[in-house]
Amino acid sequence: MKEPKIRIENIEDMKVIYIRFRGTYVEFRKKSRSMFNKLFEFAKNNDLVVPNVTKVITIYHDNPFITDEKNLRTSVAMTVPSGKIFEEQDDISSMTITGKFGVGQFDINAKEYGTAWEYMYNEWLFKSEYKPRDSFPFELYVTEPPKNFKDSSITEIYIPLE
Repeated sequence: MKEPKIRIENIEDMKVIYIRFRGTYVEFRKKSRSMFNKLFEFAKNNDLVVPNVTKVITIYHDNPFITDEKNLRTSVAMTVPSGKIFEEQDDISSMTITGKFGVGQFDINAKEYGTAWEYMYNEWLFKSEYKPRDSFPFELYVTEPPKNFKDSSITEIYIPLE
C-alpha cells in the first residue's frame, strides 16, 4: 500500500439513506452486498439516485477495540439529494452527516482495508495536530470496491475531527 493523499474536508449536511447491521465484521461482509442491493433498489424506486453524484459509503458506528464484536454496528449507506422527500421503510433510515473530517485517499485491494484504517489512526491522526471528534468514521468508495483479492479500488477513509 502506498502512502495516501490526506486532506481536511468540512461536510455540510450530507444526507444519506442507510441499512444498519449488528454483528461481527466477518458477518457484515457476508451480508453487505445484499444490503447494498436492497438500498439501491429503494433509492431507484424513490428516484434518489443522481448519476455521477450519488456516493456509496460504509459507516462504522463502534470502536472494535472497545465494543464486543457481536455488537458492532455497521451501516451501508448512500448519499441522496437533500431536498428529496421520501418515506423511510422497514430497516432503511436516513440521517445527515456534518462536520470536519480528515480524509485519506487509498488505492487498495480487499486485503488492505485494515492496514489503511490503521494508517489513518496510528500514522496520521495521532501524529497530527488534530483531535478526534466523537462521531463515526466512514469509507467512501470513489470506485467500486474490489470483488476479489487481486483488484484494487480507490477508497476514501473519513475520520471525524474537532
